[in-house]
Amino acid sequence: MAAILPSLGYPAAAAWAGEAISIPTRPFLLRRELERGLARGASLLVTREWEGRFETIAGHTRVTGEQVSCTVDAPAVLEPIAAVERARRSPGPFPAHLDTGGRMIGSQPTSTEGTAAAVQAAIEVLERSGKSAAEMQEAKRYLAELAKTAGTIIGTIPPDLFFPVTGEARDSRELPLPGGLMGEFAVELEASATTGGLLERFERRITTRIAEDVRLSRETWRLSFA
Repeated sequence: MAAILPSLGYPAAAAWAGEAISIPTRPFLLRRELERGLARGASLLVTREWEGRFETIAGHTRVTGEQVSCTVDAPAVLEPIAAVERARRSPGPFPAHLDTGGRMIGSQPTSTEGTAAAVQAAIEVLERSGKSAAEMQEAKRYLAELAKTAGTIIGTIPPDLFFPVTGEARDSRELPLPGGLMGEFAVELEASATTGGLLERFERRITTRIAEDVRLSRETWRLSFA
């Protein structure tokens, strides 16, 4: 997974070389949809919105913002986790300092608090289902690895979020699994921008296939003016 992260999660800084970006003065609304695929085609969808603005002082650009809404759609069994997510206020990518090409300086990953809580809730559901000790150990290991892998890509804010390198990219890998099973994961990236290079839409998709179990996780960022 780490091998394809540079090309699919962190587009090259050089791609904006020579291109002029335009820093807007109007307030904006940043929207993030995070969908995690669950078993049997179910999914957990968390949508957050932040109000923000760009500030340019002495040639330096700073982006500030504050969360204004959060909605969570989840299966009934995960309602306790959904309630935690609804109540949690996320700083998102704010505050951010941008270089002359529009990339974040010293960007940091988003909080993994929600992921850890979701994994713990899933483990508790499995424990109540009466699985054997051996099966539980395998289930816990699988859930932990799945959360770690998804978090590596989706849990990290793209440094070029506000002024993305536009285009599409895709890569996939096969996964040899215990018991002779084969799996596969694919990562897809698509980004578009308005005139001046400002974010219009940025989407990352992760598709994981373990035998016949196929799950999709998707992250979409959109920016519009308030």
